[in-house]
Amino acid sequence: MSKHHTLSYRFWAALAVILGCSVVLGTILISTYYRELQATRLSETRLERFQLVMHAVNRLSAERGPVNSVLGEEPSTDSPSRRRLITFRANTDAALDRLSPIAGFSQQLAETKRSLTEARQLIDALDRQPLRVRRPQDFHKVVLTMFGVVDTAQALVDAAISDFNTAESDHLIGTALVARMLSDIREQVGRMGSNFVASIAARTPIGPEHRSAHDIAYGRVLGFWQLVEQQTGTNTDPQIAATRRAVVEDFFGKGMAIYRELLATGQDGNYGFDTITFTNQIVPTFSSLERLRDMYLDSAMAKVKADGEHARRLLIIISAVTLIALLLELVLVIASQTLLFRPLLSARDAVMALAAGKTGGSFAAGGTRGEIGSLFTALDRLRGKLIERDALDREKLKLTAQLRQLAETDGLTGILNRGALEQRAASMLAARPEQQPLPLILLDIDHFKRINDNYGHIAGDEVLKETARRLQAALRPADVIARFGGEEFAILLADPTTRPDQIAERLRSTFLAAPFALDTGATVSVTASFGVAAMTPAGGNWPDLVEAADQALYEAKAAGRNRVVARTAA
Repeated sequence: MSKHHTLSYRFWAALAVILGCSVVLGTILISTYYRELQATRLSETRLERFQLVMHAVNRLSAERGPVNSVLGEEPSTDSPSRRRLITFRANTDAALDRLSPIAGFSQQLAETKRSLTEARQLIDALDRQPLRVRRPQDFHKVVLTMFGVVDTAQALVDAAISDFNTAESDHLIGTALVARMLSDIREQVGRMGSNFVASIAARTPIGPEHRSAHDIAYGRVLGFWQLVEQQTGTNTDPQIAATRRAVVEDFFGKGMAIYRELLATGQDGNYGFDTITFTNQIVPTFSSLERLRDMYLDSAMAKVKADGEHARRLLIIISAVTLIALLLELVLVIASQTLLFRPLLSARDAVMALAAGKTGGSFAAGGTRGEIGSLFTALDRLRGKLIERDALDREKLKLTAQLRQLAETDGLTGILNRGALEQRAASMLAARPEQQPLPLILLDIDHFKRINDNYGHIAGDEVLKETARRLQAALRPADVIARFGGEEFAILLADPTTRPDQIAERLRSTFLAAPFALDTGATVSVTASFGVAAMTPAGGNWPDLVEAADQALYEAKAAGRNRVVARTAA
């Protein structure tokens, strides 16, 4: 073959390689940005669905406000409170109806509507009764039923968040979790008020169980708010920053002042307002929480739309660059060997590196200008997106772990809560041989109400925290300690060969060893009653074990308190 033919072959071979690489590169880039554009559109749709779900859950939570007002007045079909309740119910129904066309939500939506219908029937039945015959327990049952509606609706939130768990939308999971935390804060602060409605309506003192529920809810609010501030504190949007400050001023300032006044006047039932006045005072302090959640989601939606527009522009740019490159290669073959061939090969390597997950170094190529320079800029942007996605994945895992810890921990004492205890008990029973017993100790602080009455509820909280510390110091790390409710604690002993009654007696001695020191400098002598039971997996289930230990605890208290009683689970 002649040298000319060799050069021609090499020329056309080089041209074919250049054209081929250009076509492949253009196809890869166009398809990449096309997929990114499609992904942003899909994320926008999913975020719109999530906003609809959060709005519906917020409407369910807000409906308790007019319910509290209606149940605090005599039956009426045309009072301002009743008209306001009708309006709120219509808004709630409209918000739920907007979820009906969304695929995948039908089962959760049906359960929520069923729960809501049952709650409304219970409310209307109580509202038909004269105010004087409405019992506090009837009020409390209505409140718990409305709480249950919101709890049922959390399945809708879970379903909406699970939509983000895809490659196209997983970067929005952090945003969704922050919005959910804000919604949970709004729900908890609302529950703090609803827990007091029965006492206000009946003009009776606020009981210790409602004060304890208030403290627990406030502890959750503080925990969630700390996480929200961590996640939104770097947001530079001045409106979001201003709304965060408004939350601190409105709820943590004005709203908590109202709650503190209510707790003070609720000691003797001499309230200075009725349920309508209370609702009208406290509900407006929640509005900044709702605005912050909506603004945070709106900000995320604006970013998604901006990303979509950015992807559309890049798709157009890359398509144009690819076409121009092909035309230039056909016209300027010789120049293309220097100006285009090497950069395109480098770009191909960059794309392959991104496909392999290698994002270590910049892809910018020196000496490139114009469209090819834009190409490498686009590759660096794509690299940046991948780095951001990895960072968001790590942040998502961290936030999930924090939320799991919050869900399992008692906000006051720092030990496990009852829900976490039941999960551990189920696991321990499932892992044990059928004839190996699982010991359970229940203890109740004696005369705890007297401590609250004599020293104040802050002192009562200190006693609860010191109780948890003494239990942790006296038991082994493998033993499970949990706050079972109020002033009651539960202990699962990991070693099946131990004598739980002896362990309980030793724990009782730790209460007698030294008085409990309060922050005020005073000391208080504290005793506790203990109920002990043990059960094998073949002998029954967790409720049977709890019932046996609880019966033993009842006998200990009936026998004079400050003692240990052991029973065998049936």
